[in-house]
Amino acid sequence: MPLKRSRNADAEIRALRAQLARERSQSRRRAELFEKAIQTNDLREVGEEMYRYFFSHFGVYKGDITILTDYDEREFYDLVGWTPRQDTPSPEELLRLATQHCEYLRSLVEEQIFIGYSPDEEREIKESYLVEQSMLESMVTKAPRLVNDVLCELSAKEIEEAKKQQTRSWLNWTVLHPDNSKLLAKMHMSFRKARKRTLAELTRQLRPFENLLGYRILHTRDFKRVKYLSERDALTGLYLRPTLAKRWDYAVDHGSRGRRKAAVSVAMLDLDLFKRFNDNYGHEVGDRVLRHFAQSVQSALRGTDVVGRYGGEEFVALFPGADTGGVLTILKRIHERIKDVNFLPPAAWVAGATPEHLRFSAGVFTLEPGRKDAKPSFDEAIKAADELLLYCKQSGRNAAAYRDSAGRIRRFRFED
Repeated sequence: MPLKRSRNADAEIRALRAQLARERSQSRRRAELFEKAIQTNDLREVGEEMYRYFFSHFGVYKGDITILTDYDEREFYDLVGWTPRQDTPSPEELLRLATQHCEYLRSLVEEQIFIGYSPDEEREIKESYLVEQSMLESMVTKAPRLVNDVLCELSAKEIEEAKKQQTRSWLNWTVLHPDNSKLLAKMHMSFRKARKRTLAELTRQLRPFENLLGYRILHTRDFKRVKYLSERDALTGLYLRPTLAKRWDYAVDHGSRGRRKAAVSVAMLDLDLFKRFNDNYGHEVGDRVLRHFAQSVQSALRGTDVVGRYGGEEFVALFPGADTGGVLTILKRIHERIKDVNFLPPAAWVAGATPEHLRFSAGVFTLEPGRKDAKPSFDEAIKAADELLLYCKQSGRNAAAYRDSAGRIRRFRFED
């Protein structure tokens, strides 16, 4: 004869089954988020969803995660003239350090995600040096700082700040590089109620998330580095041909849409008599000339323009929405930026030495809006610009060649 269970036993079994079902559901959800975190290369994309779940799981009321680029505490110590080996600073001195630390960190923020804050509160948090002061202590020691009850553990000013944030308990946490212990990220977590947790307990609970976050930061940086190297020239940092071709196709397609069709231009730039720098002074000087010219071009372009290195001393610039006149204006700007620069290396400086100035020639091809014939490919556009560049070289250099509305070749000489 089977034994009968009491009603209490049945209720306990149902409660246990419900708890197990919740835990299985939470486990599946965490696994999904962690899998997504591993697959994506966008810190914010993974952050918004995963961090919200993480904060919700731990009962966090408000919090933020700041991922930092190249944070080096030694650089900060040199900046402020203080190191942790010295005596503990006074509250006033600590506030001064926190103020400078906050300004230093603002230049290093790679990504910052706020959870539970309104836009006004986010702005206030960013400007709150008291919050930064407590974080500075955690970053200096590279250890978590836990406050279970702000009313019992903090100063009057900090209590006032905590009340403003409606915070009764909080935790500062740092994520360190596994190899060199440099800081990768800092986290601040606020709770509505006083807590009775220990750091050992929190460390055990937070470690999996900390490991994932550290992995994601390093993986994303490696991905960005590889992507950067695959798209850019190692010497100048400018785009390579495949990226330029994609940008041309996009600009042509985008410029032909809508009512307000726009011209698209491409310019082929070549440094005049560049070989003399390599022959007379060595390739190191030649490389320095190329880098300087690349920087001058970059600084003269508009935000929508794109420039790349095509090979050797040849460069290609794309100008979405610009006609020939607009491109010539930009080319004149580039000329103005380099015309007076003396590229003679210091080792060659002697009394009466002749300065080494840099000049360039350009061929400009413009795809006018409303053309009914087939749109030229990137290679066709480059070939047309290169033919104009060759004409410019053969007719005196230090100029730009283009075609007028009738198709005749015109030449614009830069003024020295």
